[in-house]
Amino acid sequence: MALIQDMITGLPRATGVYLLRNTGGQIIYIGKAKNLRSRLRSYLTDDTRIYTQRICAQTDKIDYILTRNETEALLLENQLIKAHKPRYNIDLKDDKTYVRFKITLAHPWPGIFITRKVIKDGSRYFGPYSSAQATRKTLSAIGRIFPVRRCRDTEFENRSRPCMFHQIGLCMAPCVYRDIRKDYDQTLDDLISFLEGRNRDLERSLIQRMKSASDALNFEKAAQIRDQIDAIRTTLVPQAIVGDSFTDIDIFGTYRQHGQLQISILSVYQGILSDSHNFSVKEVFEEDLVTNSILQFYLNRTEIPPLIFIDTLPENRESLAAILSDMRGSRVTIRKALRGKPLQWILLAQENARNHSREKGSSVLDDIARAFHLGAIPYRMECFDVSNLQGAYATASRAVFIDAVPDTTLYRHYKIRSKETPDDFSMLKEVMERRLGSDEPKPDLIILDGGKGQLEVCLRVFREMDIPSIPVIAMAKARGKKSDRFFVPGRKNPVLLPERSGSLRTLRMIRDEAHRFAIRYHRLLRRRATKSLFEEIPGIGPKKATALLKTLGRIEDLSQCSAQDLEHIPGLTEADRIAVLSLLKGFTPGLSEHEQ
Repeated sequence: MALIQDMITGLPRATGVYLLRNTGGQIIYIGKAKNLRSRLRSYLTDDTRIYTQRICAQTDKIDYILTRNETEALLLENQLIKAHKPRYNIDLKDDKTYVRFKITLAHPWPGIFITRKVIKDGSRYFGPYSSAQATRKTLSAIGRIFPVRRCRDTEFENRSRPCMFHQIGLCMAPCVYRDIRKDYDQTLDDLISFLEGRNRDLERSLIQRMKSASDALNFEKAAQIRDQIDAIRTTLVPQAIVGDSFTDIDIFGTYRQHGQLQISILSVYQGILSDSHNFSVKEVFEEDLVTNSILQFYLNRTEIPPLIFIDTLPENRESLAAILSDMRGSRVTIRKALRGKPLQWILLAQENARNHSREKGSSVLDDIARAFHLGAIPYRMECFDVSNLQGAYATASRAVFIDAVPDTTLYRHYKIRSKETPDDFSMLKEVMERRLGSDEPKPDLIILDGGKGQLEVCLRVFREMDIPSIPVIAMAKARGKKSDRFFVPGRKNPVLLPERSGSLRTLRMIRDEAHRFAIRYHRLLRRRATKSLFEEIPGIGPKKATALLKTLGRIEDLSQCSAQDLEHIPGLTEADRIAVLSLLKGFTPGLSEHEQ
């Protein structure tokens, strides 16, 4: 059972869709091609991706359907993918929708609620908002400014006395006090204006009402309105985005992480952000993942907007636009947002995709906290690595992951000041003292590239600096078939994590990032020093020194450099080559263990 040349020889050199089946007749992959025979032949020759090898190994039979052009092939491919859901094709997994504020205007005494569903029941909906927790906090803040009811209709109808919310000033209690109709309606109108983003109009109206109350000597009422104005000015509430265009638009933002493509779609209706969807796609074998994801999304929908903005233009944009235009019945345009409001929408969609991707990663942090018995989720993790060459050009690095995602803006280099001898422990001690003595926020977890010795150094720094203990682990590299070992304070034997776990993958990633960052800086310093050394030779200037570095940078042991290595360097004379070789004879050979 495997894809072989004999299966491909009989295929036509025409445009169409191919279906790869296993021995049980199940479809494992569906693809399209302008030339079916050429495309399938590439699986056996040019395509080196790991999924190609797996698909070839499991293929027992090839079926195909010819189409008139590539556009038809693209549509047919995605229709078949939707119907059969092959293992190695994309599978859009819809996340839960965002939360919204709902004001039940159809009720005689409207209330405000948080919901995830939008239905045609006469209510007003505001949002969507990406964080349910932040929205609930916002609702509490709204209640202090606009005390509209938030109890369910059944509770409202059966209540005979005010509830706790009225007692603490978060509700006007229309369930009991039915004579507050005018004030309640005014508060409701103010709330809607606030959620619509018309803060300036609302503020002017409140100021006018405050003056009127003051002129009428109703100072208590004026003071209440004054407090409302102050609260509106200082309270941040997520607002629905309002644009200048009244064209219906969909905005696609993407975020890639750990082999997953997270897609966030924001729908703008008449200039107002009205809906959102989020999908995660496992990056498997697709040639144009974005194109197929967009098409799969609209194959499940009846409404397609005339304009679509996306952060990365798909490869088959023309074919995709033609298919969507046919499905809509009028022209659909696909553009990349470059400026103005569309670019702001794209950035928001990308941020939403990033946040949804991080929510999935939170389970990794839970696993890390559980494995090392941490008191809290390690939201900010910092990994430190030291790099040196026989003590020379000693450097260290810090890689920072925020919510299991690299934050390169927080990466740092450390040039070791105190030691010129190869003493990794003393170097690490200096780095930890400099890091913990800074004003930066303290990490939730420190990860050291090393073993028990590095761990003890860090703990000693904690004691000497009288710092409350910060969770710290030392990560020793795998040896042979053994997995990475994690040393923790107070435990003799190392902790081992499951080999295929997301927690181990994340910790390896931050360790490798710190190592890469340290090596890069270390090599930069060494390159500068070597270049400066070359320039000390009479007749070698900056230009020749740069040419020497480009050639000799590929040689690990410079002491073994020969005359043949210098023959093709432009501008070098025979005297230059003799001087360079004489200098390199005494050059310290090899790389340290940290650079192997």
